[in-house]
Amino acid sequence: MTVHPPSTLPVVGTPTVLLRRTTVDDWPLEQALSRVDDVPRWTFVPPRMTDAQARRWARAAVERAEAGVGVRYVVECDGEDAGVAGIAGLGTSAPAVFYALLPGARGRGLATRAVRSLTGWAHDSGAAEVRLLTRVGNEPSEAVAERSGYRLLGETTDERDGSRVRVWAAAPPSRAGSASMLREFLSRR
Repeated sequence: MTVHPPSTLPVVGTPTVLLRRTTVDDWPLEQALSRVDDVPRWTFVPPRMTDAQARRWARAAVERAEAGVGVRYVVECDGEDAGVAGIAGLGTSAPAVFYALLPGARGRGLATRAVRSLTGWAHDSGAAEVRLLTRVGNEPSEAVAERSGYRLLGETTDERDGSRVRVWAAAPPSRAGSASMLREFLSRR
């Protein structure tokens, strides 16, 4: 399935929040996120990126979007950058959403609303299932997954770094519940 993510995506539940596709000029936001202690701990954002590293990180996100394999958005709230959210694995039957917010943007439901918007867009674009991975112990992200309608499938080891992750899934509204998703997830292992 070929997917063409929109350049902007409205966020469910609020007209003042928007997802805007990342550009190479968004490297300062990527650098700021890398300097928030818990962002590198719970995500794959490298810690304490230099200007050059942040520029490369932003460029790589743009290249993934151009290749159609993933898309990274800036979460804008009232015109200010609040963090990032996106989808990896575009074109597969189970793309995965991700997000990271700056500390001042947390606690307002932005992550949950961004995940709901991305999940809805992915389902509308033909994804049979949308995944969300949380590193074991990341309770705030687990709460986002639950509030966004995701069901826990189980735990596994992440291939990228060997960390233990929890795998969450959201099926389109018409699909069967979590028991069938768990059987399908386990059969792919």
